[in-house]
Amino acid sequence: MQSNILKILLILMISTFSIVEAKDNCAPEFNLAKPTSIIQQENKDSTDKSVFIYFDQSLSMQGYTKNQPGHNNLYVNVIDDLQQIAENVGSKTYYHSFGKSIVPIKENKISQVIKPSFYECTGSAADCNNQESKIHLPFKMAKANPDGTYIIVTDLFLSSKQLVGGTLSQLTKPLKSILKKGKSVGIIGVMSSFNGTIYDIPTNEGGTVSYTEAQKRPFYIIVIGNQKEINQIKKNLEEQHFSDPEDKYKYSLITSTPILQNLNEKKLITENNISSKVTKAENFKFDYIEETLPVYKFDIRNKSKSIKFKIKNSDIIVKGSNGVSNFKIENTLWSSKEDRCSKINDDDWKKDKRLSISKIIQNEQELTLSMFSEVPLKKIFWGRKYFYLVDIYAEKPGNASEETFKEWSVRDAEAEEFKDGNPVEFKTLNLTKIIKILNSVANDEFQPTLIASLALNFNLLK
Repeated sequence: MQSNILKILLILMISTFSIVEAKDNCAPEFNLAKPTSIIQQENKDSTDKSVFIYFDQSLSMQGYTKNQPGHNNLYVNVIDDLQQIAENVGSKTYYHSFGKSIVPIKENKISQVIKPSFYECTGSAADCNNQESKIHLPFKMAKANPDGTYIIVTDLFLSSKQLVGGTLSQLTKPLKSILKKGKSVGIIGVMSSFNGTIYDIPTNEGGTVSYTEAQKRPFYIIVIGNQKEINQIKKNLEEQHFSDPEDKYKYSLITSTPILQNLNEKKLITENNISSKVTKAENFKFDYIEETLPVYKFDIRNKSKSIKFKIKNSDIIVKGSNGVSNFKIENTLWSSKEDRCSKINDDDWKKDKRLSISKIIQNEQELTLSMFSEVPLKKIFWGRKYFYLVDIYAEKPGNASEETFKEWSVRDAEAEEFKDGNPVEFKTLNLTKIIKILNSVANDEFQPTLIASLALNFNLLK
């Protein structure tokens, strides 16, 4: 009997504690926003992973294999080490050339890739693999075997007719499939010495011409794989070949998941994210409720200006990616005439009809949520308790990669005039257009992503 009484008392104590704690949270009824699933393909064990390397065999690539006095031949140096770099990613590496078709290369013949003879053909033009550059072919192979890692070495010199209609869809369809499966595409551009002929430069009359005076020209290493693998390959290249300040290279990550993480899931939001006017306010307290929702409790004067909540870009955006161009706020403001939690019932909370209460400000380093910048605190009733719930979403990817590679790009309409200026450093035909196409596919696969949720629980004083 005594045992049963003790149990009942214990249950009553626990119930009372729960009610008190619920009252102490002092929050209206609300539904937490569900975190968006961030799809990033799991990394397979490197002991069970294959790497496939494809070398563009088009004749314009030959100029990279010949030394140009006074300039660093990064092409030869990088290709020499590519085999070692691939071994850091997978257990087995397969080599191929591509032009109008894909041709396997035996491992003991890889050294031929850095020799001029690799790009020559003694047969008829119809039988040669150096007259075209069907870059969609390696992408098609990557779609067929998504567990592998794919490295494509090319000059990315594509005419406009290769970037429209059916030819374009041969590239975009496998790319769409690759991104859907959580893989990404890293593009590493390397400015190297060049001593050869650049073919198929379009003229304003509709034909093409060649150019032989270039001494430098970029080539590109495209990596299709997991973000971790892509960054590992980039890091290896940086450490081994781009240590000299004169070495010029560019990098971008094309991905449909430029968001690194949801900050609530690992409780990464702290009191350091909010401005000092909150943390130094009267009766300040910071805690998580409902498992993952950070709540800032405090008393504040109605003459106070907007409250700043800041997030570092490095905490939410995948490094090297296009980032985010647009963010969206979903917010709700409740108020109660009672200023003490112990007196507030669920029915006492009144929802504010205004939706534009705060705004997002973004720069290169951080994202700032400027709370009560649209509806100032001085325009809401003082002497009340407020609960303000905010969800921040990444709504649209950015286009940083287009700006990154812009200076190395020349359009069809400008190509002849550019050539006639006798440039020493030759640009890549339609590079910006290619990057835009890749970004467009990635953006199509992007889903608005919840970055963070937070709440303010405050008394507004006169």
